[in-house]
Amino acid sequence: MNIMIAGRRTSMRLEPTMWDALEDIARREGLTVNGLCTLIKDRLDEQVRRRGPGADNAEVTLTSAVRVFIAAYFRRACTEDGHVQAGHGGGDPFVGTPFDLPPLDELDRTESGAGTTASALPPTAKPGAAVEGLRSALEA
Repeated sequence: MNIMIAGRRTSMRLEPTMWDALEDIARREGLTVNGLCTLIKDRLDEQVRRRGPGADNAEVTLTSAVRVFIAAYFRRACTEDGHVQAGHGGGDPFVGTPFDLPPLDELDRTESGAGTTASALPPTAKPGAAVEGLRSALEA
């Protein structure tokens, strides 16, 4: 997507979820996405200026800086109450994320079973088994 940084058009590729998060932050802070990205770029440039040239100042892309900013912004806003309300800490870190799976009974209702995946757990599975199953699949 094209954005304006300090009046100059530039391209930045982010996942749809990241664009949504960036828009949420901008709205919350009373900024436009372009204005927020300009501030991130300005802050990045100032950090490099203060540190001076050197091997520690590897080129950081604006896209990378925006992703890090988004994660840091929401991490700072996290509270224990917020985690509880979001359903975190129950053994399945994917609850409420784009990686959440529908309950097994919803999978059973699909017409041909096409929605059933190998990662679906049997009804007798223990809490946290979804995470272990994912880890096993990723390690295979």
